[in-house]
Amino acid sequence: MNWGGQEFRTVLENLYLNQHGYQSWLLCHSDSQIYKKGKLLGANVVAMDLTCSWRIDTAMRIFFFCKKNSISLINSHGSKDSSLCLMSYFLGIPLIRSRQITNPIRKFFSYMHGCTHIMVAAHAIKNSLLKAGINENKITVIGEGVDLNQFNPAVDSTYLKAEFGIADDDGVVVNIGMIREDKGQIYFLEAARIILAHKKSIKFFIVGEGTGNKKLEQQLRALIKQYGIEKNVFITGYREDIAAFTHLANVIVVASISTEAQSRVVPQAFATRRTVVSTDIGGLTELVKDGLTGLVIPPRNAAAMATAISRILEDKQLRQKLENNAFELAERSLSFDTMMKRTIELYESF
Repeated sequence: MNWGGQEFRTVLENLYLNQHGYQSWLLCHSDSQIYKKGKLLGANVVAMDLTCSWRIDTAMRIFFFCKKNSISLINSHGSKDSSLCLMSYFLGIPLIRSRQITNPIRKFFSYMHGCTHIMVAAHAIKNSLLKAGINENKITVIGEGVDLNQFNPAVDSTYLKAEFGIADDDGVVVNIGMIREDKGQIYFLEAARIILAHKKSIKFFIVGEGTGNKKLEQQLRALIKQYGIEKNVFITGYREDIAAFTHLANVIVVASISTEAQSRVVPQAFATRRTVVSTDIGGLTELVKDGLTGLVIPPRNAAAMATAISRILEDKQLRQKLENNAFELAERSLSFDTMMKRTIELYESF
């Protein structure tokens, strides 16, 4: 029901397919954020109740929708919708299961026998499937991609300096993502507190909003006030201008402690020539190579995070080396267009 990187990627895929000669529909619950925001963005969304895994009437609706619209393939993105698509799969419509998180996989049977193929967002996810005995030929890795027209070094972020009172010589450190326990914002805040104890010219941003009852977001706001760092640490809430915040930053921090595949934030930062400090979680280090395209730190370690951030801010030569290497990687192989061409190639093989 939330709106995060996986949901945004799904909407962008739908838009890309329909803009490049394919017919694609996005079936989702009418109360979900992906339905509401997808509609605003112009995606071909269709309202359908997918909240229960074993509703035979919903499974039949999906099958007849596919037959009516001559749909030749289904791509499912979660366990509930995958279960609801099983009828269509067993009645002859190829089913690709997408997996974009690195959580432990509990129901291997559905991956072995309940789909045609599995598309994963990181090699770390593929490895967990291989350990479960799933045939390697049934798995394709297609990582994250970035729109190079939207994220690039020429993005304008000057208005954000005025909005948040940032001086030209202030350092800026940014964390982007939904505020959830697994995203590690609590460690990002602790790293900010450590740095601000001896250097006041740094501004820290948590760009995103809490999920559910927003308990964690409220906790973070209370800690910022308790630490007395309100003038240096900002929680922006949901923002559309992620490209501008990425450009504003000297350092982008991915503080995740679990579930992360490659993170859309990483290629976005690379394409904008911004340095990434990332935890060693999931598939993040498939892109963030320590000392080459960024700095890698252990998860749940605010002190290590503070040290890495300070190192980047203080060592301009290192920062430029990491940014140049990361930018070249983004230009060479991380574009959204490249990602979608690989996706379409996979789709057309069935």
